[in-house]
Amino acid sequence: MKVLTSFQELDTLGAALVQDYFKKTHRWNSMSVDIEGFIKDYLCLDLVYECFAEEDKSKIGFSADGRTPLMIRRGEVAAAVIYPKDTLVIDQFLERREESGRRRFTMAHEAAHNILGRHVPMQMAAAFHSDYDHEALYSMEDMKRIFSMNEAFANRLGAAILMPLFLVEKAQSKYYNGQRIICYEGVFAQKEKLAIQKMADTLGVNYTAMVNRLKELNLLDFHPVSEYLQNDLKVRGAYDGQN
Repeated sequence: MKVLTSFQELDTLGAALVQDYFKKTHRWNSMSVDIEGFIKDYLCLDLVYECFAEEDKSKIGFSADGRTPLMIRRGEVAAAVIYPKDTLVIDQFLERREESGRRRFTMAHEAAHNILGRHVPMQMAAAFHSDYDHEALYSMEDMKRIFSMNEAFANRLGAAILMPLFLVEKAQSKYYNGQRIICYEGVFAQKEKLAIQKMADTLGVNYTAMVNRLKELNLLDFHPVSEYLQNDLKVRGAYDGQN
């Protein structure tokens, strides 16, 4: 497969789309993206919730192409439904309040598939968004789909839409004085954890998504973990000073 875009290009594209959406809706001071409004009013896509009945239970979102069927359940009946092109289908269990972060990211991911279909049409087709289960057995076809470059691109563009650099920097300025957040080789101290969680809450994503985005945008300040052990945990012990 020819790779016709890049993560850096998608970061720029995502930020430009959100800025244009904010401009058209006069949301100059917004700290987060109204992803439902972005999908319906800006991209002019249909958004529906259904009870998924796919054999692969990790499938929670679908971007329709007008040809590929989706198994859904209504009442006691499961059936294959072909949705019109430009329809995003989200598993209805994500409507639960506690699933807000995952719902928003799934919506952004499926919107990203639609945008990529316009941006690089040679490369895109109907696609599912899945939660990868490390303990599940997947067919080779499913493995190729889940880990395909197209899915990686949709994840990156989805993140760029929900967490464009200009909004992340705004949140970072509010909760961490605009500085790069200290990370001790993947370990965060409590102060940094709280700042990241506040940023995540503000942007409407979960903690893990926020950490991943900070890494992607090179907004972490990496220190050796030994520094955290000595200065924060103060684990010096009786061996200090011994030969």
